[in-house]
Amino acid sequence: MHHYVRSGNEVLRKRGYRLTPQRHMILSVLQEAHDHLSIEQITERVQQRNPYVSLSTIYRTLELLRELGLVRENHLLGEQPHYEAVESQAHHHLICRRCRATIHLDDALLGNLHEQLQVQYRFHQMTLDLVAAGYCDACWQYLQQHNLDGESSTATAETEGTQDA
Repeated sequence: MHHYVRSGNEVLRKRGYRLTPQRHMILSVLQEAHDHLSIEQITERVQQRNPYVSLSTIYRTLELLRELGLVRENHLLGEQPHYEAVESQAHHHLICRRCRATIHLDDALLGNLHEQLQVQYRFHQMTLDLVAAGYCDACWQYLQQHNLDGESSTATAETEGTQDA
């Protein structure tokens, strides 16, 4: 059993829950992914292992795992929620507004801000998630070559779509 699944099992047991086969599969899928997964991607991967696991079971399990602090639900730039294994209390991303590339940043980037916030504001079991949106270098170069910036290219695309209607 992988470390993440084993520690997840311990958290479940301490809180009065069992590590059911479905919970085990979902924890394993999230650990193996090393990335953000949509509900569709999780369902597909779980059902490859056991086609009888229902979508409602996956939703309920993800909600429980999120409440227990084992799964992080991310809302990235207008997309459907994505899920990933929680392996630290801080989590930071850079996301490209154009191609949606996601870069995980070093948890230590903001120093001990997490602890400072807990002490100063008396917040407990806090997670710190930072999402910074901008343009990756390739998209920035593309926008510069086409004399576009992020705002005007979006407005142009919306205007062109309206004129076609």
